[in-house]
Amino acid sequence: MFYSGIDLHKDMCVISTLNQDGDMINQSKVPNHNTSIIRYFSDIGKGHKAVVEATANWYWLSDLLRENGIEIILAHAKYLKAISYAKVKTDKVDSATLASLLRINMIPEAHQIATAKRGLRRFDARAPTPCR
Repeated sequence: MFYSGIDLHKDMCVISTLNQDGDMINQSKVPNHNTSIIRYFSDIGKGHKAVVEATANWYWLSDLLRENGIEIILAHAKYLKAISYAKVKTDKVDSATLASLLRINMIPEAHQIATAKRGLRRFDARAPTPCR
């Protein structure tokens, strides 16, 4: 099993992947394009579990990973104290911390709203959309 932490931004994300022993397998800055993200995961191999913080732009990434057989956990940002209170906060550190917490099953999960109910939520027109 591979465990990936994803630090998601508007135009790109940083993904850190650990193996089951906690060794860093890969860490890359990846553009927010479907093919780039799926290529990242497929280049490593099969058997992925990933985590991303609950932000305004997680929907498309969750859908993409699920469609490609990758289990995705939505982390509750408020309760991720290991990241919130870190002395050193970089995209690489955050994604690696997410991957580590996922590997040891310590991610505080946020609710992932069903696809059919997403339209009921109010979206900000200025919110970033993925590059596809």
